[in-house]
Order: sequence, then C-alpha cells, then structure tokens
Amino acid sequence: MIDPTSTQIATESISPPVRDIFLTLGEIAGVFATGIGIGLIGAIKKKNISFAWLFGWWKKERGESKKREAHSRVHESLTELRVLVRSSRSLIFQFHNGGKFADGTSIKRFSITHESCSSGVSGMMLESQDVLLTRYMELVDLLDKKSNHIISVSSLPHCSFRSTLEINNVVCFCLSPLKCQDSLTPMGFVCCHWCDYDELDRMHEEEIGDVALQEVIENTTRTINNHLLMANK
Repeated sequence: MIDPTSTQIATESISPPVRDIFLTLGEIAGVFATGIGIGLIGAIKKKNISFAWLFGWWKKERGESKKREAHSRVHESLTELRVLVRSSRSLIFQFHNGGKFADGTSIKRFSITHESCSSGVSGMMLESQDVLLTRYMELVDLLDKKSNHIISVSSLPHCSFRSTLEINNVVCFCLSPLKCQDSLTPMGFVCCHWCDYDELDRMHEEEIGDVALQEVIENTTRTINNHLLMANK
C-alpha cells in the first residue's frame, strides 16, 4: 500500500516556485491545445469542408492504396514467373488506343507497363511505349496459335518483331494472353525472354520438359491477369 504520509512529504518537498513553473507550463499547454482545436474548426468552416467530403477523400485514398497493392502483387508475380522459368526478362504489354486515323478508326497500340529483368540484363520499358500494333502482326498471330509455347527467334520470318527481339539479344521467347473482365476482350500479354540457351538447356537436363514450363507460364499468367484486373479498376 502507498503510505499517505510519504506522499504528503514528497508533495510538500516541492518548493512553491517549482510548483508555479509546472502550473504555468500546464496552462500554456492547455491554451495551445485549445488554440489548435479552434483553428481546425475555423479552417473546416472557412474551406467549407464537410464530413461527407472527408469520408469521400478517405474512401478515394483507400481505393488508391488497394491499386498500389495490386500493382505490387503484379510485379511480385512477374518476378516469380521469371525466376520459375529462368528467363532473362519477363514483361507485361497492355493494349490501348493511340489516336484515330482520318476515317475515324482507332489506332491500336501497346506499351510495356511492368518489367522484371535478371541481373545484367537491360530493360526494354523505355523503348517500348506507344508501339503501333500493325508493326507486329506476327506477334498477334503467335498469341492466337502458340500461346505459352517457348519459341525460337530463329524460327521467325524476317520481320520487325524478329528484328526487335534480336536487337535485345533474345534467342527464345514465349507469349501468354491477358484478358479483360469479360474473359474475351484482349487486355495485353505476358512475354518471357531468354537471352541465351544455358538455362533452357539446364532445365532440359533436369528433365523439366516444355509441357511443365507451359503449365507454369499459364498458371502464373492467370494470377497476373487477376492482379491486373484489380489494379485497373
């Protein structure tokens, strides 16, 4: 138990000038806190800030936070894909409009929106923005006929698509389609690049076949697709 006598003695041991200082500091702190409160109320009234506006702002910030989290998951999944299939690059291309032709027809373009590169491999994001889709019709054909397949660049006909891959030291690649919410409309595609045959040869030596790689690519692309739909809401 606390001895009231000792408490009284401790209290009385504080000299009057010291008590006055503490009382003065307390009064100053109270005035300061009151001033802040009055100032905030005045600012809210002056700016006509309502609780409805504050709630709307909070809701918007919460939505933006969820989008940032979704984009982080996209990057994580893209890096996971690159590591699992031991590729040099993994990229996400998304389709978008880029103006109109004279007859009013929309100009189709695509851009890299996310990228993951292994150490020492240069990125392609800066050079692959607002690219005309009509320059790479071979790519569109491969997306339709050979999605998730590992394709050798040397097997392609001489075209802009092949030249771009060769300039970036790509020897093999794969393409996986991304779909919009309706699961029908093309949203873009995931692309993996191998800049040499070493990792592909090692996987074959480890008896990791093309079918197993295709399953990994397809499943991870599905996860990326879901995260992108959340990020684009």
